[in-house]
Amino acid sequence: MTLQLEPRGSGYVYMTALRPRGVASLIRRGEIRESTNLVPGEGLVRPLDYSSVDTIAKPARRARYGFDSSTGRVTGTYKGRTVDVPMRAGGQNRISAQVAIMQALHSGIELSEFSVFDRGRWRSFRFEIIPDQVATTPTGEFETVEVRYTSDKSGKSWSLHCATALAYLPVMIVYREDGATKSRAVLADFRNDQ
Repeated sequence: MTLQLEPRGSGYVYMTALRPRGVASLIRRGEIRESTNLVPGEGLVRPLDYSSVDTIAKPARRARYGFDSSTGRVTGTYKGRTVDVPMRAGGQNRISAQVAIMQALHSGIELSEFSVFDRGRWRSFRFEIIPDQVATTPTGEFETVEVRYTSDKSGKSWSLHCATALAYLPVMIVYREDGATKSRAVLADFRNDQ
């Protein structure tokens, strides 16, 4: 998995790419590419848009959304279907949530619950903060804060192990469905271009 956050204009662009490796690459081919443009918001970043292309899924899935604060609507397409729903206050998309979590930890903002727009609809996620964790990666061991966020209705959960020494950059991301680990990404390399 590759994560990239860079300044763009008065905000940021956050991009992720996931490609199966090892044994998984024998079963699954392709990649998932996602991107979102973000601007500073009240407390946390606010997404302006989101796009993804998933060529691991058969057939390939595409999604594109715009988060328009002037109309209060999220519009776009998911798997060829039109999306047009009201925005939710403080809502994030599936990858902007990662940046918002890093920002909240760094700023001391309490995480309890927020809405994430994923697969053409809003989902409410609860957060559990687990301090004093150690994550082992190819680049070394890191003292982390584990942030688990789950949705009541879907049985899906994510854990971000955010390294305190790296301004809460996630050094391990674990995705689970119904308690079973479906994917795990660990920090293999880190570069700060600032």
